[in-house]
Amino acid sequence: MPIRILVLLLGLVWLVTPALAEPRVALVIGNGAYGNGIGTLTNPPNDAKLIAKSLTDAGFKVNLVLNADQKQMKRAIVDFGQALSAAGPDAVGLFYYAGHGVQVNGANYLIPTKAEIQSQADVDIESVNADTVMQQMEFAGNRMNIVILDACRNNPLPEASSRSLDRGLARVDAPTGSFIAYSTAPGATAADGDGKNSPYSKALAEAIENQRVPLEQLFRDVRVNVMNATEKKQVPWDSSSLTGEFFFKPPSGAAPQASPQLAAAAPAPAPSAPASGSDQSTARTPAPEPGKVIRDCPDCPELVTLPAGKFQMGAPSSDQSRNDNEQPPHDVTIKPFAVMATEVTRDQFAAFVKATGRDMSGGCYLADGGDGKWKDDADYMHVDFQQKGNEPVVCVSWGDATDYADWLSDKTGKRYRLPTEAEFEYASRAGKKTAWPWGDANVESACKFANTIDQSGHKKYPINEAVKCDDGFVATAPVGSFPPNGFGLKDMTGNVWEWVEDCYHESYQGAPNDGTAWENDDCKDRVTRGGAWLENVWDNRIARRYNVEHTGRQNILGFRLARDLG
Repeated sequence: MPIRILVLLLGLVWLVTPALAEPRVALVIGNGAYGNGIGTLTNPPNDAKLIAKSLTDAGFKVNLVLNADQKQMKRAIVDFGQALSAAGPDAVGLFYYAGHGVQVNGANYLIPTKAEIQSQADVDIESVNADTVMQQMEFAGNRMNIVILDACRNNPLPEASSRSLDRGLARVDAPTGSFIAYSTAPGATAADGDGKNSPYSKALAEAIENQRVPLEQLFRDVRVNVMNATEKKQVPWDSSSLTGEFFFKPPSGAAPQASPQLAAAAPAPAPSAPASGSDQSTARTPAPEPGKVIRDCPDCPELVTLPAGKFQMGAPSSDQSRNDNEQPPHDVTIKPFAVMATEVTRDQFAAFVKATGRDMSGGCYLADGGDGKWKDDADYMHVDFQQKGNEPVVCVSWGDATDYADWLSDKTGKRYRLPTEAEFEYASRAGKKTAWPWGDANVESACKFANTIDQSGHKKYPINEAVKCDDGFVATAPVGSFPPNGFGLKDMTGNVWEWVEDCYHESYQGAPNDGTAWENDDCKDRVTRGGAWLENVWDNRIARRYNVEHTGRQNILGFRLARDLG
């Protein structure tokens, strides 16, 4: 085949751009003509062309690649890295991908045309790991990089292989000096669109062409426009570690543009009763956008806002380690809410004890992997291992946790509370259906993702089922020591068990399906979730649940809080 024909088929077009003081280099890929049982997509090539034109008008030198197979995608990514490096240290790099994408064990893969995927094992061989793009951009050493993934379309793979793969893409934190945008929330899917373009690419192109605002504000506006266009079914996310501002179009002397407002799908619900001590005359403020980190006071804990969603709660039949109390699996609908990014730390809880004069005496049960022991003079500041102030508080009862929530509510005027059990599992799964955050297999990967009983802990607590790896922590670890899940939450698995609001029930038979807490009039035992540093990897599965008497205090048990939005 003549070379000139091959180039036309690949759609490799370097578009001419006006010269700018700041070099701008972009790679835009749109894959839609899939085969081998993978669902064909109509719009990604159109989306890629639309974005390429917008970027060209914004001064980027754009390489447009359409319907590329794996080799062609990898070649284009390498060429992109070289072009970005040649542009110099002041250059801005941008990568845009539209097409099918999947996540496997927390890694994101972009699916080329001609891919032959029949099982999870085929994905790494047949696809392109999105990390390769970031590696090429980081290697170039330029000042700023932007990655945009519109890669979470419905029905990406044949039904037989789809069952073993995670839904949507996983959230990845942006390296320093970079910005990563996702067309929809982690673990969710994006609309291909009924017209010529997807809702996301259409909103993004319009923003690039018309807005003269900083990059992060521009993507906030894109999020609002996509949510309005999809009746809030699609919620774009982003992750930023930029250290400076970037404008697709430099600001002019005109008056600042107003950002779009999120349209209400229904009349706003009546405000919930204000917390004790709050100002009842305060106007109701709009709920924060999903995927944002919020803090209600300078020393308040960080919260991450989570979108509404629907998921299957409980251990699926494929989980060979499932327990009766994790059955039956059932669909649950979750309303938007916020949850602490990490567990409550010892220092944070100590501030509450100091402010309220709370009596924390009475002793604590010190688990040791065997029979354990009760120690009358143990408390949250004195357990049988050394703790720092940034490690999760332990030896706190369910009442201690709820009173801390009430104190924080009084302090901020917001309603803090324990998460419901359904909210906790929804937040922990972040779109996954697997037994652990890292997948269904290779339990020895636990040390990379969670603080469970490992070889470090095994030396002091000789438990037979310790994993054969080492995470470096004998007992509790400082909160946030392990990678976040797809929602940006840390330590949802491992470190310490966490109290939730619900009373304990022996099964999910009769459980609510609206995400609310399952309460009883005579509730003595409450549910704990999330596993702990002293538990084996099987007890750190996402679906695992235990019951503890509500007055119980243990050295493996802490909590985090949720917060109502709006």
